[in-house]
Amino acid sequence: MTTTVFEDVIVRTTKLDELPVLHVFAASQAQTKQPTIIDYHGWTTPTSAELVASYQLVQAGFRVILPTAYLHGSRATEVDLDQHPEHFWEIVGHSVAEFPRLVAALVAQGISDPDQLGVMGTSMGGITAAAIMATQPAVVAGASLIGAPAPTAFAKAQVAQLPAAIQAKLPSAWLQTTYDQLGQFDLSQHADRLAGRPMFFFNGTADTMVPYQYVADFKQKFADTPALAQTVFKTAEGGGHHVPHKMHAAAVDFLKTAILA
Repeated sequence: MTTTVFEDVIVRTTKLDELPVLHVFAASQAQTKQPTIIDYHGWTTPTSAELVASYQLVQAGFRVILPTAYLHGSRATEVDLDQHPEHFWEIVGHSVAEFPRLVAALVAQGISDPDQLGVMGTSMGGITAAAIMATQPAVVAGASLIGAPAPTAFAKAQVAQLPAAIQAKLPSAWLQTTYDQLGQFDLSQHADRLAGRPMFFFNGTADTMVPYQYVADFKQKFADTPALAQTVFKTAEGGGHHVPHKMHAAAVDFLKTAILA
């Protein structure tokens, strides 16, 4: 276990139920039961990529957990993810399934309040955050940055963009199973599961990595429903796959108001 201290914030490399995480918290609150945000990183990016937002969250009064995604960092294998994008949705699925284990470990240690939980993420992590909001009703609020609430549609679009020779090698039964599994945590298919809980989306309208259209369609279809009564949509006109500092700050303020107010 390694620990880094800067100002009053500690960044600790540790494990929760054998899952590797970075644990970020105020030194004065090391053993205090606190509101907690679990924040997910993006595809092929390091867990530490989320530390900027984590520092802001700690300043706002949260304990922050940054999980290392399956096949990333210390969980990496010989698989070169840049050459095997087909693992993308498997990784998201692992994160969604592992979320309750992280929460249970934190609650068992007495350092997280199960009634003050939030989730956040960037890119693949933003997709994960939306998926967790679709499966975990106890989570108070969520924030998806340059992510999407429609994993099934996104996965189908990714397959459609593959060269015909590669598509031909993908078993139809395997694809259907994958789509069915994604449907279980697809917020665009289960918008009612938000149940009025606060949710924050930020996307760039010219993003080519995670197209804005998925959020735009979700907003158009559900924004006026009771389920999305506390959902906020922020956009950067002409913005790409990038989160400006002010949007990190806006997401943190949103979670602070939703969970701590």
